[in-house]
Amino acid sequence: MNIDIVITGPLGVNTYIVSDKGNAVIIDAGGNEEDIEEYLNDNGLKPVALVNTHGHFDHIGAIYPLMKKYGLPFYLHKDDEFLLGQGKKVMQMYGFGDMETPYVTNYIEHGQKLDLGGITMDVIHTPGHTPGGCCFYIDGLKSVITGDTLFLESVGRTDFPYSSTQSLVDSISERLFSLPSETVVYPGHGAKSTIEHEKNMNPFM
Repeated sequence: MNIDIVITGPLGVNTYIVSDKGNAVIIDAGGNEEDIEEYLNDNGLKPVALVNTHGHFDHIGAIYPLMKKYGLPFYLHKDDEFLLGQGKKVMQMYGFGDMETPYVTNYIEHGQKLDLGGITMDVIHTPGHTPGGCCFYIDGLKSVITGDTLFLESVGRTDFPYSSTQSLVDSISERLFSLPSETVVYPGHGAKSTIEHEKNMNPFM
């Protein structure tokens, strides 16, 4: 099993491509679908699903084009579905261009184990940055993909009307910090970390 990063979208999202035995799951396809397709082609990978940590505009720009091209299902927590409809407006508001609005084919929930083409991930619901924000623990890689919940020595923004600082802190302390200390943290932007490092060094926690 392998995990690689393609930087996508107007805000430099870490799009993760988790692959095993020729199959690939694409997590947070923020844009630049041509770059994602190039990576898949160069590595001989067949995409089997699109999965998102949350529904913000910068994380969804390539979802619809990839759904359409490959006939892929799209997995998202139901509590973030409302954000998909805001994406196009936000893109235009900030002059980032246009995007096609994706639609959810499969809802995910806390404690669910996804098995997508032989690639397994545990869903951890981590509300705070968004109501339906989720992280994905991949036991085979001893890694967790945290989206905009937890970063290297930082955490996700909670200054939106639907965000909650207390929920974010609770999500990280109760659900992410309970993971093994050696777990590698793959955030939605920026450099990776570990659970142990964030327990000891994250000033927001």
